[in-house]
Amino acid sequence: MPSEGRCWETLEALRNSDKGRLSYHRDLLLPDEDVCMSVPELSPYFGWVVDHVLPRTQKNPSPSETPSSPRSASALDQPSFIPPSPVGSIASSPASPTTPDGTKDKPESQHAEPMVLQSSRGITVEGCIRMYELVHRMKGTEGWRQWQEEQEKKVLALSEMASEQLKRFDERKELKHHKEFQDLQEVMEKSSREALGHQEKLKAEHRHRAKILNLKLREAEQQRQKQEELERLRKEEGQVRLRGLYALQEEMLHLNQQLDASDQPRHLLKVDLSAFRTRGNQLCGLISGIIRATSENGLPSAEDHAAAERALQEMRDLLGNLQQEVARASEDKRRQDEKEAQVKRQESQRQQGPEVHKESPAPSQGPGGKQKEDLQVKVQDSTMQRYQQLQETSNQCVLAFGGLTSSKDSQVKKIKMDLQKAATIPVSQISTIAAFPDSTACFFSPETEI
Repeated sequence: MPSEGRCWETLEALRNSDKGRLSYHRDLLLPDEDVCMSVPELSPYFGWVVDHVLPRTQKNPSPSETPSSPRSASALDQPSFIPPSPVGSIASSPASPTTPDGTKDKPESQHAEPMVLQSSRGITVEGCIRMYELVHRMKGTEGWRQWQEEQEKKVLALSEMASEQLKRFDERKELKHHKEFQDLQEVMEKSSREALGHQEKLKAEHRHRAKILNLKLREAEQQRQKQEELERLRKEEGQVRLRGLYALQEEMLHLNQQLDASDQPRHLLKVDLSAFRTRGNQLCGLISGIIRATSENGLPSAEDHAAAERALQEMRDLLGNLQQEVARASEDKRRQDEKEAQVKRQESQRQQGPEVHKESPAPSQGPGGKQKEDLQVKVQDSTMQRYQQLQETSNQCVLAFGGLTSSKDSQVKKIKMDLQKAATIPVSQISTIAAFPDSTACFFSPETEI
């Protein structure tokens, strides 16, 4: 049938046109499946193509069917052949005027036969288009179905492979956990054995250290008891030395008092005894310094007691030397007094005699040319009486202090010591102590000079 060939030519022209070259994507079928299932519709240019292209091809038939398609495509592509809109003409056709008797005008009657032909041709073209679309849809559906089956097969294979891999993974994981548990159990058993061995070792070391500590504690306790005993003995010895120092100080003060008493007749005996007194004060200050240092530092040591004893012995020697010096001076004084008394008696005898006093001869010259003159000291009777009175007063004072010296009361002894210190300390040293209370050590220094 020739119309069928023209329909296929039309479809070929539409396919080769710019608007008929539709791109087909298989991926768009799945999300846009409703596009393929929609009702096909004719293009608004379909009427124009049927009215203009098909009659022209009938009037000018080509020798062959193949080259007609490029010409039709070129004719379709030209913008001069595009009508304003066939839809508008179709829409305006029902609005054409009619006669009162219901018949149409003359132009409508003239085109009645082409319209019938046009509708039959449109139905044929529409059927071809529908058939083409159906074939295309069937091809797309078949391809989609095949692709879907392939994808389902792939998904099934992948799921099976994944399940197998998951099983293998679970097996390896379980095996690994079992191995780790065994290793951990072995490590725990080994560590427990080591801990038990270490604990036993620590217990043995603890028992050994406890024994050593007990021995050390016993030794420390014994050492402490020994130290306490030694400290007690040291304190007792220190107390004994301290009492001995106080006794030595008391004896030293008593000797110093005797030294001061022996120094009273020096102006009568013409003997300088200041050196003895100065040394006695220095020795008293030395013992007082030892006692003061002992009271500040604690108990006295054996060296302190020995130094005090040496000072006391020196004081005794000093007093002995002083007594010897005083005895020597007294002997010289006695001899001089006897000589003066003899001279006085001789003078009194010469004055009482009838003979006239003769002049005394000139002093003889020595071999060296020097005269020797005998110095004669004449003591007045009032001076001797004053000396005897002072001696008696001193003896009375010594007797008055005898009860204080022999008393055993601690308070009396303390008063006696204070009195002895007050009596023996020189005024210059007292002023030095008052001016410099922090420098009491220099008062008792042996190098102190009065």
